[in-house]
Amino acid sequence: MKDNNTRIGIEPLIKFHLTCFAACLMHITFLITFSVFKMWLLVVFNVFSITLYFTAGIITRKKELLYKHGLVWICLFFAEVVLHAVLCTFVQGLGVAFFLYPMMVMPLCTYYLFIFCEKKVFYKVAAVMVVVTTLALSGVIIVVELLGSVYNFADMHELTRTETVVIRSINILFAFIMAMTFTIIFYLEVTRAFTQLHETNKKLNYIATHDALTGLFNRHSLWKFFEDLEESREHYCIIMGDLDDFKKINDTYGHDCGDIVLKSVAGVILNNVGEQDMACRWGGEEMLIVMRGTRDDCFERLGKIKAEICGLGIVHEEQPVKVTMTFGFAGSEEKSEAINETLKTAELEIAKVNTSRPPSHIGVESLISMVDKRLYVGKRNGKNVIIVA
Repeated sequence: MKDNNTRIGIEPLIKFHLTCFAACLMHITFLITFSVFKMWLLVVFNVFSITLYFTAGIITRKKELLYKHGLVWICLFFAEVVLHAVLCTFVQGLGVAFFLYPMMVMPLCTYYLFIFCEKKVFYKVAAVMVVVTTLALSGVIIVVELLGSVYNFADMHELTRTETVVIRSINILFAFIMAMTFTIIFYLEVTRAFTQLHETNKKLNYIATHDALTGLFNRHSLWKFFEDLEESREHYCIIMGDLDDFKKINDTYGHDCGDIVLKSVAGVILNNVGEQDMACRWGGEEMLIVMRGTRDDCFERLGKIKAEICGLGIVHEEQPVKVTMTFGFAGSEEKSEAINETLKTAELEIAKVNTSRPPSHIGVESLISMVDKRLYVGKRNGKNVIIVA
């Protein structure tokens, strides 16, 4: 047996007990109807049916017992429905439409087989049920068509036209209710499955595109953003930041403290970038920020980020941890200058040879290279600064 609780909207145990309860109500209806029409053989069989479903509901009160014996109960329910349909059709004829029930219950039984049984067992038992249903219904229909119902050649109460219409109407109503119930369940669970799939894909996409520690984007997801940004022709600025003396923080306070610093700095950056911007963990303690907007606006926002990082006030084991960050800064209007600078170092020619890299990436890569160089100018000149040229 398998446990598929997580994939189903309602607990299988609750569904199973609801099925038992509904089956009991149906057979109580049949019991009353057959008693009124004095069909005592069918009354006795319905007493057995009610006892079966009531016992199943009582015995399987614990989920463990249901999963342990689920296959047995499914087979018993299926057998009861087929026998009941065959017996009622033999006794009352085809006009009462009891032959509908095995066809209606097949989806329910296979549904429970899917929940409770392994794949191999599911296919085998479902195949047997299809064969049994086909043979049983075909056999009883042929026999009744050729020989007539039991009350035609036995001393039993023969249904009047009114009684036949009443029983047939009850059966059609129950069959309609079952069909609508299965349809609703199918719709709800398919909807839930698609919702879960969507949520899972979102989680997987987040894992694939974000850094696990900081929550920033990773550099693999950067180029799609730049492609969209280049197509929009919006003005933007690229900023490369590097934590000052991060190795010293790790060596002095430990890597746990280093992780806290990284997450805290990333939090400051995320709080200050807009939905149309991007913040990326470039590698180690380096972070790349892409802001849409004018040079002055982006520089002002970067100044706020720098100030908030300086004021983090992180304390580790009662010792204050000084956190600062150095930034290299460039605007998209400097792209031509960046490309020319790259050309001087022959990096552009290498980029052109790499056919897997779109031409639009070359200008962006040149800008990134420019801000990286400006960043290290700041590192060599006192740190905790923003270098713009």
